[in-house]
Amino acid sequence: MMDEQIKKELIREVALTLAKKQRISWASDFHAFADGRQLTLAGVTFENFPKGPNTRRTDGDVVAHAIVMALGAATKTGDIDDWFPDVGETGVKSIEYLPSMRKRLIEPKGLIIGQVDVTIICGDQPRMKKKVPLMEQNIAEGLGIDVDQVHVKVSSMDGNDEFARLEGIEARVIISLWEGL
Repeated sequence: MMDEQIKKELIREVALTLAKKQRISWASDFHAFADGRQLTLAGVTFENFPKGPNTRRTDGDVVAHAIVMALGAATKTGDIDDWFPDVGETGVKSIEYLPSMRKRLIEPKGLIIGQVDVTIICGDQPRMKKKVPLMEQNIAEGLGIDVDQVHVKVSSMDGNDEFARLEGIEARVIISLWEGL
């Protein structure tokens, strides 16, 4: 039987080793709204919402953009402008870039995605709750991970005057990556 003190020290050493192998990154993307534009989040289009992102960068999917920015930060491989240049086409689907981001940013470094946590913040927003499972599925498929590794939540910021007046949409993403496992 192992001495209790030795067991505690061994557990602490394992925990410290694993902590050194984890990379955690946070990113955020915001786009102001424009009337007559299409809103797409994590590859899901909201047809009955009259506003969309006022951007030239692909479809303006703030969720996909924030995921790519977090991946770039965690792997130290650039910023969104390196992966989503202003193409002048709003028809390009950002979510479709995720498989190539995995191949270009994660796999060459031998990294494993642990968790993807997404918060969507919007003052005036479409009803999103019923579409959250599809958003999670799209993210998981794009990154080649299980859907239980992805969590999407929506905050309307009700009661917060600053965000209630927000004329746009923001996605905040936290990603954990593991190396050498």
